[in-house]
Amino acid sequence: MRILKFGGTSIGDAESAKRAIEITKSEAVHVPLLVFSAMGKTTDRLAQIGERAAAGSLGEALALTADLYSYHMQMVEALNIGADDRDGVAAYCDDIFGDIRELANGLAVVRELSPAVLDRLLAFGELLSTQIMRAAMSGAGLPAAWVDARDIVATGESHGGAEPDAEATARLAAERLVPLYESGKIAVTQGFIARSSSGAITNLGRGGSDYTASLLGAVLGAEEVQIWTDVDGIMTADPSLVPQARNIPVMSFREAAELAFFGARVLHPRTLLPAVESDIPVRVMNSRNPGSRGTLILAEAPRDGRPVKSIAYKEGMTLVTLVSARMFKAHGFLARIFNAMDRLRLAPDLIATSEVSVAIALCDGAGVEALVRELSDYGPVSVRKDQAVVCAVGESIKSTPGTASQIFEDLRDVRISLISEGGSEINLSFVVDESSLPLVVRRLHGRFFERAAIEGEVS
Repeated sequence: MRILKFGGTSIGDAESAKRAIEITKSEAVHVPLLVFSAMGKTTDRLAQIGERAAAGSLGEALALTADLYSYHMQMVEALNIGADDRDGVAAYCDDIFGDIRELANGLAVVRELSPAVLDRLLAFGELLSTQIMRAAMSGAGLPAAWVDARDIVATGESHGGAEPDAEATARLAAERLVPLYESGKIAVTQGFIARSSSGAITNLGRGGSDYTASLLGAVLGAEEVQIWTDVDGIMTADPSLVPQARNIPVMSFREAAELAFFGARVLHPRTLLPAVESDIPVRVMNSRNPGSRGTLILAEAPRDGRPVKSIAYKEGMTLVTLVSARMFKAHGFLARIFNAMDRLRLAPDLIATSEVSVAIALCDGAGVEALVRELSDYGPVSVRKDQAVVCAVGESIKSTPGTASQIFEDLRDVRISLISEGGSEINLSFVVDESSLPLVVRRLHGRFFERAAIEGEVS
C-alpha cells in the first residue's frame, strides 16, 4: 500500500483535480489510500466565515459562504461525475453548506468563536473535497470508497492542533481501512480532521493533512508516503528568493525535519515523525509536473559530498537579549527564564548564552512583550524586531572543516546578531536583519551550490 496525499493546490481547480485522478490511476496497482486537503483556499475561507460571523458581520459571512458554495458546485459540474453520483454529491454539498450557514448564524448571536466550534467549522472543507473527489474517481473508473477520517484518526481532547493517539488510530485503521485495501478498493479520506475519545471533532493543526498521511502510513505499514504538492520536491532554497534553486533528489529524515522547522514551506513540521519512527520513505512530488523526480526522504540518505543540503529561513522574528550580572554562576537562573517562556507559551527558535547574558530569537507576537516585562526584573533587556533566522542544513555541515568560515566569509558586510550550531549537529543558524535576508540567502546559495557546481565541473 502507498499513501498519496494531495494538498489544496493539487485539487484547487478542475484541471488540477483531473491530474490527481491520473496520478492515482498510475498508482492503482499499489491500491493506494488517498488523503485530501480541502480544495484551494477553502480552509482559509471557512476561518474567515467564522471570524466575520463572530464579529457580528453576518452578511459578510453569508456572502463568503455563498461564494464558497458556488466554487464547490462549479467543481462538481466540471469533473466527470456520473449522473447518480452527481445528484448525491450535490445534495451532500447542500447539507454541508446548510450546516455552515447555521453555524454562522449561531456565531453572530453568541459573538464568540471558540476553538471547539472552529474545529467543527474547518472540518467541512475536507469533507466536501473528499466527497467530490471520491465521485470523480468513480467516474474515472477507479474503485473508490469514501471513508470518514473522524472514524479513524483518534486524538486527545485539545482543539486547534490535537495530539493523535497512535494506538487507537492503528486499531481503527485496521478495522476500517484494511478490509477496503484487501478487497482492492481505493480508500478516499480526509487529512487534518479527527475525533477525540469523547466524540468531539478535532484536527491536527493547520497543515495537518501531511501529518494524517504520515500517521496512517505508519499505523498501516505502508511501503511509501507520497506528498503531492505544487513544487518539484524540496529545494536548495526558496525559489522566490533564489530563482537558481534546484531540486534535492534524496535527503535524510533529519535534514527534512530541520528544514521544516526552520521555515521550509513544503512539509508540515510534524509530518515526518510517524514515518521516521516506522522507517517509511516519504516522497514529495509536484502534481503539476508528475514527471519530475521530486524528493525522496529516507531514514539515512547517502552523502553527496556537499556540506550544505539546503538553506531555509524564518521571517517575522524578534531578538530579545538580557544582560545581567546576577546570571554569573547563579544556579537556576536560566531555569527561571525558561519557566517564564513556558508560562507564556513561547517556543524559542534560537538561544545563545554566556555567563552574564542570554539572547533569544522568537516569532514576534504579544507574548514577546510579556516576556520582555518579566525579564526586565533581572536586568537590562534589549529588543530587536524585524529579524530573520537563516539556517544552513546538511548532514555533513559539522564534519566538513571550514564550512562555518565559508558561510560567514560571504557575509562580512552583514550584521549578524546571534549564531547557533544547533543541538542536532546538522544545522548552523544565525539571526540577521530581515532587510538583509534576500541578499544573505542568495549569497549562501551561490557559495554552496552555484559556485560549488562550477568548481566541481572545473576540477
